[in-house]
Amino acid sequence: MMKWKTAISTHKDGELYVRGHALAGLINKHSFTEMIFLLLAKRMPNEKEVKLLDAVLVSCAEHGVEAPSAFSARVSVSTGNSLHAALAAGILATGEWHGGALEKAAEYLQSEKTPSQIVRDVRESGGRLAGLGHKIYKDKDPRAELLFAKAKELGFSGNYVLRMHELQNELEKQSGKKLPINIDGAGAALISELGFDWRLGKAIFVLGRLPGMIAHAHEEMVNEKPYRRFSEEDVEYVGPEPREEFL
Repeated sequence: MMKWKTAISTHKDGELYVRGHALAGLINKHSFTEMIFLLLAKRMPNEKEVKLLDAVLVSCAEHGVEAPSAFSARVSVSTGNSLHAALAAGILATGEWHGGALEKAAEYLQSEKTPSQIVRDVRESGGRLAGLGHKIYKDKDPRAELLFAKAKELGFSGNYVLRMHELQNELEKQSGKKLPINIDGAGAALISELGFDWRLGKAIFVLGRLPGMIAHAHEEMVNEKPYRRFSEEDVEYVGPEPREEFL
């Protein structure tokens, strides 16, 4: 007989307990952010930790219809899918290059390797160092700057924030390029400061981005006609020249 083992929740005397806390008490006294922290970090946060996690989640919430998670949700709902299916499409559009960099950067920060080793290994593999550089923000990512300022204000400019800046400096030393710490790098440093396992990185990004996805999918559902597709002017054909063939 297969048994499930869990430390997340249990029922006792008709009451649900989450990490040892009665759900009734959580409903009466705690916020959604506190509930997220309790579930993922396995403990109840203090006030400053809640404010910092709030800032990280808010920073992820929206970044325009151009973002894959936004337009994928809109395309899905435009073809007649329900809202929850459209959100699934948006979530599936997150990956290594959209949302995943936060997780990869947190993995770097939480590893036992030195910044020099991390940068060297990434460069030798031909990869890109997650958490650094941005297509739009060439000098500095204002969102990252705000997150670091919030962390400093709340007393969380610790080892992981320092390591993220060390990675930036090490990349410049080894490659000659000074790239800005982006929103993913800042988010990675802050979730690490809060004690979250790096493997929760993509999930935390999705938690923050979901309200934006919902807004986009709902707007598409209410305001637009079905269905979304590319215009021929948006497609560049690069195959062989069409041939006339007769049967």
